[in-house]
Amino acid sequence: MKRIKWTIMTLIVSLSVGGALATAPQTDCRTLTQYYWTGAGYMPAGTYGVTFLCDTGADACTYTFDGINYWPCRQGTYRLITGLTNTQKTKKSQK
Repeated sequence: MKRIKWTIMTLIVSLSVGGALATAPQTDCRTLTQYYWTGAGYMPAGTYGVTFLCDTGADACTYTFDGINYWPCRQGTYRLITGLTNTQKTKKSQK
């Protein structure tokens, strides 16, 4: 009888801890500062959809930094978005 009691109690405690961990709020890495690998080091990536995009690919596109290590965040190939130059912007705004 004691064996069944301990087995049931162990199962209940395991399920309780597992449920608490599964429902804990997860940090979305996309809301943190993102970096990209230049081949020699990490540089700030910028704003997704404004200054860079991640094209289809199997590699890590951007990384986040936790103070010690860089961790993959987005998947794909990093691509810098080149926008209008300053002279083009001023000509457009003067019209």
